[in-house]
Amino acid sequence: MAQRTILIQSKAHLCVRNGLLQIEMDDRSLAIPLEDIWVVIVESHLTTLTVSCMSSLNEAGIGVMICGRNHMPNGLLLPLGAHSRHAKIVEDQLMMSVPMKKQLWKRIVQSKIENQAAVLKEMGIDSSPLDEYAASVQSGDKNNREGAAAAVYFKRLIKDGTRRVSAQSAALDYGYSVLRAGIGRAVVGGGWLASQGIHHHSVYNAFNLVDDLIEPFRPLIDFIVMSYGLEDPLEPSDKALLARVFEHVMLIDGKRCGCQQCIEVVLSSLRTAVLEKNPSKLLLPRLERLEMVTVE
Repeated sequence: MAQRTILIQSKAHLCVRNGLLQIEMDDRSLAIPLEDIWVVIVESHLTTLTVSCMSSLNEAGIGVMICGRNHMPNGLLLPLGAHSRHAKIVEDQLMMSVPMKKQLWKRIVQSKIENQAAVLKEMGIDSSPLDEYAASVQSGDKNNREGAAAAVYFKRLIKDGTRRVSAQSAALDYGYSVLRAGIGRAVVGGGWLASQGIHHHSVYNAFNLVDDLIEPFRPLIDFIVMSYGLEDPLEPSDKALLARVFEHVMLIDGKRCGCQQCIEVVLSSLRTAVLEKNPSKLLLPRLERLEMVTVE
């Protein structure tokens, strides 16, 4: 069963008691088992939580995302060393050869472009030449098919403005941040060194690997934003919808499952690919129609 993303948008006090996240609000209170939680997003600056609470969330492997005064995500708290074989996984990760990384990045870029093409097709928009771009990605994407595809994709997807400056920009940024938090939670919880990327390698970025693995999932956010017509200014209900991105179904390894499970499969298959030195073992998600799994 998919775990839940908890979004705190109004004044509340958070604490952990007996394995439950207690959310105390003016008009009601909630108690949610920690094992049922994937990520907690704290948007309201009237929310309070103690270091003890944050520590308990970390121990449970739960990511905590904090929003700034503009209500956009600006911080992420993740558990450290949550995996029992952390040192071994990191050692294997650091031993990856450059050709191996380039082949992995090729597969990631191909998957991203294929999913961008799928979004356009689902929305009744001409997807050419994205299919051709996906098929022609070279090792390490040295011919920059990713950039060429993005230029075509966003020009057709966003009719008025650009990816960075449009009525949809805030919704896209918010959705990507939520997605990044969930992938970051899975990366760290799986024992990986998040700062050591496959393609991204900035010394100022603590989440290079996360920013590699997020790429094939980004079109899912695009699809949600455009399908539901989410525009600036974002309403609380819009953000709540984006926070449920992990419940949307994608296809991976021939099976339809929630985005959260897809992320876990990607990381598990990456581990296999690294151990066997075989980039073809990396499994990546495929986007089809919008559908959500059921979360109790």
